[in-house]
Amino acid sequence: MEFGMFEQLEQKVEKIIERCGELTKENEKLTEMLRSKEEETESLTRKLEKLGKEKGLVREKVETLLERLEGLIQTT
Repeated sequence: MEFGMFEQLEQKVEKIIERCGELTKENEKLTEMLRSKEEETESLTRKLEKLGKEKGLVREKVETLLERLEGLIQTT
Protein backbone atom coordinates (compact mmCIF):
# COMPACT_ATOMS: atom_id res chain seq x y z
CA MET A 1 0.00 0.00 0.00
CA GLU A 2 2.73 2.48 0.93
CA PHE A 3 4.69 1.57 -2.18
CA GLY A 4 1.69 2.59 -4.31
CA MET A 5 1.69 6.02 -2.70
CA PHE A 6 5.34 6.50 -3.66
CA GLU A 7 4.56 5.52 -7.23
CA GLN A 8 1.73 8.05 -7.36
CA LEU A 9 4.00 10.69 -5.88
CA GLU A 10 6.72 9.84 -8.41
CA GLN A 11 4.25 10.11 -11.30
CA LYS A 12 3.00 13.47 -10.07
CA VAL A 13 6.55 14.76 -9.69
CA GLU A 14 7.38 13.57 -13.21
CA LYS A 15 4.33 15.36 -14.58
CA ILE A 16 5.34 18.53 -12.78
CA ILE A 17 8.87 18.27 -14.18
CA GLU A 18 7.53 17.72 -17.70
CA ARG A 19 5.18 20.68 -17.36
CA CYS A 20 8.01 22.81 -16.04
CA GLY A 21 10.07 21.91 -19.13
CA GLU A 22 7.14 22.74 -21.41
CA LEU A 23 6.63 26.09 -19.70
CA THR A 24 10.34 26.87 -19.94
CA LYS A 25 10.28 26.24 -23.69
CA GLU A 26 7.13 28.32 -24.08
CA ASN A 27 8.71 31.11 -22.05
CA GLU A 28 11.79 31.06 -24.28
CA LYS A 29 9.60 31.19 -27.38
CA LEU A 30 7.57 34.10 -26.01
CA THR A 31 10.72 35.92 -24.95
CA GLU A 32 12.11 35.61 -28.47
CA MET A 33 8.81 36.83 -29.94
CA LEU A 34 8.89 39.81 -27.58
CA ARG A 35 12.48 40.60 -28.56
CA SER A 36 11.51 40.44 -32.22
CA LYS A 37 8.53 42.74 -31.70
CA GLU A 38 10.68 45.20 -29.74
CA GLU A 39 13.16 45.31 -32.63
CA GLU A 40 10.31 45.82 -35.08
CA THR A 41 8.92 48.62 -32.90
CA GLU A 42 12.31 50.33 -32.76
CA SER A 43 12.64 50.07 -36.54
CA LEU A 44 9.18 51.52 -37.10
CA THR A 45 9.88 54.32 -34.62
CA ARG A 46 13.04 55.26 -36.53
CA LYS A 47 11.11 55.22 -39.81
CA LEU A 48 8.39 57.38 -38.28
CA GLU A 49 10.98 59.88 -37.05
CA LYS A 50 12.60 59.95 -40.48
CA LEU A 51 9.23 60.50 -42.17
CA GLY A 52 8.47 63.28 -39.68
CA LYS A 53 11.72 65.03 -40.58
CA GLU A 54 11.03 64.60 -44.29
CA LYS A 55 7.54 66.00 -43.80
CA GLY A 56 9.03 69.04 -42.10
CA LEU A 57 11.46 69.57 -44.98
CA VAL A 58 8.68 69.24 -47.54
CA ARG A 59 6.54 71.70 -45.59
CA GLU A 60 9.41 74.21 -45.52
CA LYS A 61 9.97 73.87 -49.27
CA VAL A 62 6.27 74.26 -50.02
CA GLU A 63 6.07 77.34 -47.80
CA THR A 64 9.12 78.82 -49.53
CA LEU A 65 7.61 78.17 -52.95
CA LEU A 66 4.30 79.69 -51.89
CA GLU A 67 6.09 82.77 -50.59
CA ARG A 68 7.99 83.09 -53.85
CA LEU A 69 4.77 82.71 -55.83
CA GLU A 70 3.07 85.24 -53.63
CA GLY A 71 5.97 87.61 -54.23
CA LEU A 72 5.70 87.10 -57.99
CA ILE A 73 1.97 87.71 -57.95
CA GLN A 74 2.37 90.94 -55.99
CA THR A 75 5.08 92.31 -58.34
CA THR A 76 3.05 91.76 -61.48
